[in-house]
Amino acid sequence: MSVNHNTSALEVIIQQRIDEVGGWIPFDTFMQAALYEPRLGYYESSHVFGEEGDFVTGAEMGSWLALGFADLIEWGWQELGSPSEWVLVEQGGGTGKLLSAVLHSLQERGLIPARSVAIDASAEMRSRQQSLYASQNLDIESFATIDEAGEIENCLMFCNELPDAFPVRCFSWKGGEAYERGVAHSSGHFRWQDAAMKMSLPLEIDREISAVWPDGYLSEWNPNLQGWQEKLSKMIRRGFLFCVDYGYTQQEYYRSQRIEGTLLGHKGHQVIENILQQPGSCDITAHIDFTSLQRIGDNNGMPGCCFMSQGAWLAQSPSVQRRIESLAAEGSIESVQELAHAKRMLLPFGMGETFKLLIQSCHHKQSAPGYLNHFDRIHTLRRVKGVA
Repeated sequence: MSVNHNTSALEVIIQQRIDEVGGWIPFDTFMQAALYEPRLGYYESSHVFGEEGDFVTGAEMGSWLALGFADLIEWGWQELGSPSEWVLVEQGGGTGKLLSAVLHSLQERGLIPARSVAIDASAEMRSRQQSLYASQNLDIESFATIDEAGEIENCLMFCNELPDAFPVRCFSWKGGEAYERGVAHSSGHFRWQDAAMKMSLPLEIDREISAVWPDGYLSEWNPNLQGWQEKLSKMIRRGFLFCVDYGYTQQEYYRSQRIEGTLLGHKGHQVIENILQQPGSCDITAHIDFTSLQRIGDNNGMPGCCFMSQGAWLAQSPSVQRRIESLAAEGSIESVQELAHAKRMLLPFGMGETFKLLIQSCHHKQSAPGYLNHFDRIHTLRRVKGVA
């Protein structure tokens, strides 16, 4: 193994893993280490979110997401029969600001869960969350994995920008066949390398989509959606999952013009295209194939019952509407600033169209909030053809 004096401890670990398995690893192995390696991965850093971090999530953009989620949770609670014993769960909560704001919004409505649970794989993030919750006198249980949370009856769960950080695997399309694209190293540097043999397992992508891909087409798929949904199906005995993330339907995700996929890095609010360089120093994400997520959910007792853009969801959310009306009437500098954040969250040129909401019903009747009926696009995820 060639290692130069500038090589980080994380790079050494990844290079050793590549050497141990013959000189090549699938990309999800690289991404897992780059983001989550204990004490060395990106999400083990104390400086990730916010204006001074590497990127800003919707949770940092004022109260809008919290209000929207609180409306969904109140609706879900009513759909479950308004139980006195119910549990609120967030996974991948980052700094903890969103769960805190959602709980405060629910408390204002007199809607208080019997338990509140935060699940986060990062020890650093769990520590930051617990510090925030303690400062606000919030009693929130903290777990590293879904398995640790146990089975939950009457569960209302939400997540914001979670599955986009699940490690993905990559492929290149050559001669009408998919070849897995992984990582090798030489002279102390990581490089992309295709597997010698075509993939033995088919991509779960409709054939009518892959039929028009040009030679050299590059993209990725998310194998971790399957395990995530399986674990949630066991944890949530009855309830709803509200998932918000950036992504597309499968037809849009894998359109022939998107020739390099969606895989990107982020550092200092800038896009990093060479994501193999200095692992652990930047975030790595890929968009979500919501068609795939919905199909996996269907097969695990968690069918999708509502799908739409973030902009449409928030614009129709009763609490968001009331807040906008209040700020518009107030007219202060602070209200104008908060309304500017609202525009970024709701409008298509900001986060309003790329980000989507998927509601899944977990071992419960399929239903969707009445106030969202006119904007539901769940039918766009249900086109089933052959697979590539």
